[in-house]
Amino acid sequence: MICVNPLRRIIYCSRAVAGTGRDDHQAILNVSRRNNGMDGISGILWIEQGRYLQLIEGPVDSVGDAFERIKRDTRHTDIHILDDRMTDSPEFGDWAMAGLPGDHPKDAAERLRFLLRNTGPDIRHFFPVD
Repeated sequence: MICVNPLRRIIYCSRAVAGTGRDDHQAILNVSRRNNGMDGISGILWIEQGRYLQLIEGPVDSVGDAFERIKRDTRHTDIHILDDRMTDSPEFGDWAMAGLPGDHPKDAAERLRFLLRNTGPDIRHFFPVD
């Protein structure tokens, strides 16, 4: 008998605190990649016009702990959970965190479409991939 460990997936949005700039965005990505890699978490972070949109997925306890850290981060506010569910398989595999700052909107949008190409509509409808 094969035992499948359930995974947790949270999608949330938040608003960057005034003065949060590109350097902070890169710092967020760097810390996320380091921590998530150690905790078995994968996901994607979209940054655009002072707004964060993130999906994190992985072991139930790891995702819960990571989201508690995220909620305490003072670089953003107005955190809203858009989706919180259990799943059997990750959408983003072994990535520690795919980051998509919207500095060059056309390039970032193309990359976002590429990264979301194999995800289901229940994921894609949260991200701006017209």
